[in-house]
Amino acid sequence: MYVPHSDVDLKKIFKELSIKSLNELFSHIPKELILNDGLDLPDSISELEAIEYFEDISNKNKANLICFAGGGHYDVFLPHTVKTLTMRPEFMTSYTPYQAEISQGVLQALFEFQSLVCDLTEMELANASLYDGATSIAEAISVAINKTKRDNVVISEGLHPNNKKVIDTLIDKNKFKLDYIELENYIFPESYTFTDKDAAFVVSYPHFEGTAQDLTALVSSAKEKGVVTICYVDPTLLGILKTPGNMGFDIVVAEGQSIGTPLSFGGPTVGWFATKKEYARLVPGRIIGESRDSNNNKTYVMTLRAREQDIRREKASSNICTNQTLNAIGSAIHLSWLGPEGIYTMGYQAMQKANYMKNLLTKSNIQVLNKETSIREFLINVDKNVDEVIDHLGNNGYLAGIKYSDNQLLIAVTEKRTKKEIDKYVELLNEVVNV
Repeated sequence: MYVPHSDVDLKKIFKELSIKSLNELFSHIPKELILNDGLDLPDSISELEAIEYFEDISNKNKANLICFAGGGHYDVFLPHTVKTLTMRPEFMTSYTPYQAEISQGVLQALFEFQSLVCDLTEMELANASLYDGATSIAEAISVAINKTKRDNVVISEGLHPNNKKVIDTLIDKNKFKLDYIELENYIFPESYTFTDKDAAFVVSYPHFEGTAQDLTALVSSAKEKGVVTICYVDPTLLGILKTPGNMGFDIVVAEGQSIGTPLSFGGPTVGWFATKKEYARLVPGRIIGESRDSNNNKTYVMTLRAREQDIRREKASSNICTNQTLNAIGSAIHLSWLGPEGIYTMGYQAMQKANYMKNLLTKSNIQVLNKETSIREFLINVDKNVDEVIDHLGNNGYLAGIKYSDNQLLIAVTEKRTKKEIDKYVELLNEVVNV
């Protein structure tokens, strides 16, 4: 039931905010987004009619497409082991484990998740997860600003466009300068010069377009100026690529969907956040630790959570004081199931199949823009409008990729894709491009 504010309530709100009306409260919203005449809704319908209406809409979707789209979320093989274990009621119904005495199982699972993330990224500590990869980047930037007390943030244009929008939303651009640096031939410029005014250097690995580069020298250059270095990594490629920890990064964040979480029409997912011990007090969310009780039995507790998030929120570096428990446990189960050889094979298979597809496209006179530097995701140039390409392949059972521009398509290949699927994709692409 909705209980509206009384006139007395509204007067108190207006006085506190120093405004005179609700219109002033919403004055920051662009006029073109405001409905002046209310919603134009039809007369009410019955529940059965509503179900039929929405089923008719859903039937317009093309289902069970073979997926060649990526951009941070990937159609990888999710073992039934992961699905079965995460469906157990102990995990499915778990909530924030405030009471350690009744949450030992969940706390241990989160501790194992943290340990696995540290192993995979080669970092010293990890938190119990964040909401998703995009907000993890913004949280890492906040840590860097609080650590350095500086105002400038150097960000690679190679980040996912949606991630850049999240950063622009969560980091106050009136207080901090967000300096986006263009890539050169899909690579962050090796000659870039950092200054002692920079708080953070944020870069994705690989870049959104799929190109990967060794960032060791750039990280070293940034650290000489006291800059906090932040790597947004694709976790499924950490079995074959040099780890962020090995390259010297201070903070590593990731979108963890591809490890333990199905695509699920876009959500929910899980953010990974790993760093060095010196940043422990600034880490958002919580950290689960291993301890001993009075009988010397191994126990798990919420070791660290910044108290400002609860009782001194105006001084907090983050307002996140929870985590994605179920999805984080899914990551832990998936990584445990894969093991070191499995995570290597996952990345190696994707890389080899992508290389096969790039060569096949080249033989078909379709230009691969970053053929030599991309790993499992790459850009192609087509002579037709990309929308036509996506529609044609969609009508034939394939999700072609992500529209990068009117004539450029971003294609992703995972270990799930077969030679038969790749061959058919290129055949269908030739049909529409060469018409």
